[in-house]
Amino acid sequence: MAYRGLFTKHVTIWAVVVTASRLPVAMAPLAFLFYGRGTDAGYSGGAAMAAAYAIAEAIGAPLLSTRLRTRPYRREITGGLGLSAVAFGLLALLPAPGTVLAVILAATAGAAAAAAPGALRTMAEDLAPEKRIHAALSLESTLNMAAWAASPALVSLLALESAPQTPFLLATLATLAATAGLWLLPDKTGATDDGQRAPLKQALTAWPVYLTSIAAMYLLASIELTLPALLQHREMPVTYSGPILTGFALASIIGGLIYGARTWPGSVHRQSTLLLVIMIAGVAATAFASSWTVIAALLALTGLLQAAVLITRNLTLREQLPADLHPVGYSVLYAGSGIGYGISAAATGLLLTVTTPDTSVLIATGTTLLLTAATWLRRGAAPQDRRRQDVSVLEEG
Repeated sequence: MAYRGLFTKHVTIWAVVVTASRLPVAMAPLAFLFYGRGTDAGYSGGAAMAAAYAIAEAIGAPLLSTRLRTRPYRREITGGLGLSAVAFGLLALLPAPGTVLAVILAATAGAAAAAAPGALRTMAEDLAPEKRIHAALSLESTLNMAAWAASPALVSLLALESAPQTPFLLATLATLAATAGLWLLPDKTGATDDGQRAPLKQALTAWPVYLTSIAAMYLLASIELTLPALLQHREMPVTYSGPILTGFALASIIGGLIYGARTWPGSVHRQSTLLLVIMIAGVAATAFASSWTVIAALLALTGLLQAAVLITRNLTLREQLPADLHPVGYSVLYAGSGIGYGISAAATGLLLTVTTPDTSVLIATGTTLLLTAATWLRRGAAPQDRRRQDVSVLEEG
């Protein structure tokens, strides 16, 4: 079994660090809304904080990750996590920071720690044996999904039973725990020379992988945000949307563990594309489902496959970029996920005002299919591009 022998001392600490660092990210969107609800900021202020956090994270991830190519990982990551912890701590402890200051603190918390996910994923390549890399990346995706599955209940409980600021206190403690755990891991240092010029530009050559990430998150956001309206449109209980999405999250956790437990036939790119197409078909089928049990079953299947899509996406990127660009590539991938989710949220909100929920689902799945087709066509054109380059070199010679 692929997980046997994976959990060495350092991999176990790394797994704890991954979980602790991802929990505040998963908690943040809902925590900001509850914070606005319970303070003078209001829902609009909470939404502004959530937007500032997400935008700052998407910008900070690729930019800060370029520093990791020539600097010690541990110093860079702990510095960013420490600043993020300070920002969360101020939100938790300041009695009334005001909306503008709260938005600035939210942006600081998001941007400062944005390079951590990509860096931690890259560190796994040194901590786990080469033959167990797919298992380590599966574990990382599973821990990430578990944090997202647990965060709504944690935030709701803390904000409603204690105070609106309490979720930020937990976020502070989790971020500090991740910072401390990093010092128990062996350090990793980027290249000592200049390496490739314009690392971000070089990393963007793997754009089909990032487009797959955007497509997957676009699909995920569309069904999450449309589900309550879809149930109401079909005259089904809207309250079932919560348990259905919980089932989706649990299925994703199980799917990640199953994928990492063995190797699968075919290239990781083919696996990613095929699984994403099946996901698209599953989500599209919910637009025609006549009962909530069918919708729940379809989304559970989609959840199982989503984990494998995310993992194969990471493995594909790892194959396409040189090792010194992995942290940059992973961070761009991370930013792409946020962009896909944000675009989908905006598009879904607009579609629900002009059309029915089932039509909105079909439009979203059609859009995702087009994005997926673009990545596949580009993949097919790549060998031809390489052959042209080889011919050009021979002619010049």
